Amino acid sequence: MLRTRKRKEPSLMDELKELDLLGEGEMVDIPDLEFEDLIEENTLSVIVRCLNPYVHKVGGLVKALPPIWGLEDRVRGRGVGADRVQFIFEAERDLQHVLTKGPWFVNGWIVSVDRWTPQPAPEFLKRIPFWIRIKGLPIHLLKREFVETLMGPLGKVEDVELHAKNSNSIEYVRALVWINTEEPLQFRRVARFKSGATLPTELEYEKLLKVCFTCKILTHDQTRCPQQISIEKEGGEGRQSHSQGEQSRDPKGADMAPQKEVSKGRKQKGVEIRETQTVLGARGGREATRTSSRGARGKERVLWKHHN
Repeated sequence: MLRTRKRKEPSLMDELKELDLLGEGEMVDIPDLEFEDLIEENTLSVIVRCLNPYVHKVGGLVKALPPIWGLEDRVRGRGVGADRVQFIFEAERDLQHVLTKGPWFVNGWIVSVDRWTPQPAPEFLKRIPFWIRIKGLPIHLLKREFVETLMGPLGKVEDVELHAKNSNSIEYVRALVWINTEEPLQFRRVARFKSGATLPTELEYEKLLKVCFTCKILTHDQTRCPQQISIEKEGGEGRQSHSQGEQSRDPKGADMAPQKEVSKGRKQKGVEIRETQTVLGARGGREATRTSSRGARGKERVLWKHHN
């Protein structure tokens, strides 16, 4: 039995933000303080960002990721924001294991991981390194510069492997690319040469399990996609408009005129009630008279009479 999830009530802060009532805040002067000790304590740590808030919760990631990394007894986590978790390691090698063996997934959905820094760059936790298999390259184009040019628009190309390790196959080449998590994934690229010739290629993201099937973004599934919701809303409005138009016509396509009451008669004490109605087709349809009478015992008789 499926249980419907209760809708979360907005907090006071949410309502204040929506009404733009927080203000800009009063300026407070801070004296020079020593923060080196805190920086030292957090040096061996990474920050994990929940990309899909419908699936990932801060508390859930604190418990789920250490076993996935195989580091249950050598790392501790804590929530440091609405969508972020910090993991502090005991050794540099464990931290490097997490940074180099990704990307990492929880419940099939990817999370963003990067090393903590006191002054993060604007793109901090907005890019993920993906090994991408590039298929469709002919043998004479297997050159690092060509792959970097082809994949460069997607993000920084950190590494290129022209041949799979321990294999003689050249079915594909691999490129390690830092992909923007806030943009749709691209699964095809077309190389265009100065001669005008083009070469289509196919991209396969290693380890990738789930993505939105409507917009190809990593932060939600199809049921939560703003584009999909908009499409379904427009489709529903169109069907409703079409249904209303059909209801205003009779089966033969003629507009139905409103029912017109011709006569109504009643006898005292409720012994007999007689009602007569006539329905006309607006475009010359047949005339029909409906007579309803009720006897003393409350039984109703209905008689329809058609007129040519």
